[in-house]
Amino acid sequence: MNRSGCECEREVVDALRTGLWTADLNGHIESCDSCRETKRVAESLLHYAASLRVEQVPAAADEIWRRAQMERQAMILKRATRPLIFMRLLSLGCVVAFAAWLLHGLSRFDYREILHGWALGDILPGVAIAVLCIAAGAFYMLHEGKQQGAFNVVS
Repeated sequence: MNRSGCECEREVVDALRTGLWTADLNGHIESCDSCRETKRVAESLLHYAASLRVEQVPAAADEIWRRAQMERQAMILKRATRPLIFMRLLSLGCVVAFAAWLLHGLSRFDYREILHGWALGDILPGVAIAVLCIAAGAFYMLHEGKQQGAFNVVS
């Protein structure tokens, strides 16, 4: 395949990149169709490359690092609050159970018991529920701590 071009095409492309035009090169471009076409295509490609550079400016490294650190902190916070959310729900359940127990106890409350004190049978179920809830919460927190490696977390 024979190429029909001019030996000055390389000079035209270099002049476009650097912006250094000579009067002889300008005169040659006006008389040479091949160099004129080279100039038109090279200008178009350089303009397209410049628009790509503007559109795809990479974010600064410190901005990327800052975002990564914020996501890491958010993940650590989410992991740390999981047991607290569980304990909050468990304590809400305990409050509901205690309120139901208390309402049940007050509905059959006999004022004569004030003189003799509360019967031991009424107190034991509430104490048992409280101890079971505390034990379940402690077990969950220990289990989650071992599973997530909370004892080995480095800040």
